[in-house]
Amino acid sequence: MTENWASYDSAADCHERLAGPSFFERPARDLVADIDVSEAARIVDIGTGSGVAALVASTSAPPHAIIMGVDPSIEMLRTARSHGLRHVAVGSAPGLPLVGRSFDRVLANFVLSHLSSYELGLLDMVRLLYPGGRLGVTAWGSIHNEYREFWESLAESFVGQDQLAAATREGIPWDEWFSDPGHLDQAFQEAGLTTVGVRRVVYRIRATIADFLAIRENTLQGRFIRHYLGDAGWERFKQTTAAEFHRRFTDPIDHDRDVFIAIGTRP
Repeated sequence: MTENWASYDSAADCHERLAGPSFFERPARDLVADIDVSEAARIVDIGTGSGVAALVASTSAPPHAIIMGVDPSIEMLRTARSHGLRHVAVGSAPGLPLVGRSFDRVLANFVLSHLSSYELGLLDMVRLLYPGGRLGVTAWGSIHNEYREFWESLAESFVGQDQLAAATREGIPWDEWFSDPGHLDQAFQEAGLTTVGVRRVVYRIRATIADFLAIRENTLQGRFIRHYLGDAGWERFKQTTAAEFHRRFTDPIDHDRDVFIAIGTRP
């Protein structure tokens, strides 16, 4: 099923303007605070996207620190470069194009759920660390979100429940699995990390209905729906979701998202 809809290239603009500030920046700040980059000389952000976590790290790391972002999306990396992230590379885990034992800190902000093999991906990230270096990741929790669930119910009415579920499993196969903090802890332990800690943070998010829908339309599920329906069907879907959201909800909408932050150390 893998086709261009799975690429994040087309989502770069929305990620920069809306999704990054609304959903990814605050978890990135907490991730960077928890992993402590204050004395780190070399930091790499895996799956950097538009560079949110890497750029947050740059404000807390020493002035001489080298900070790199790695991502499979060239458009995301271009966006990251435009915001001042100097060192970038195209790549994904496993198979990161970087030398082992060369970083003090490795970050992966909402990345594990996307990997075809999180086990091999984690081992590849751990490979990059000096002994005593730390790996830090974030993963979405499973808190109830009526707006996302309503959007998905509308999506299923257009493309079918099975089709949407199959696309989700292909693009983010471990999304549900990592919503359990015990699985994060288990994965870190199996990757050979020590002093593993996992904590949960809940973020309150406010967005206009238009912005919320724009973000959903640029998610992996949204890109699949656009590919599946074609241009005319996609426009009908957008018009329907906008009308149904304005009919059902008061604008703007407030909702909570919970996030797990996991930190581990390479022995």
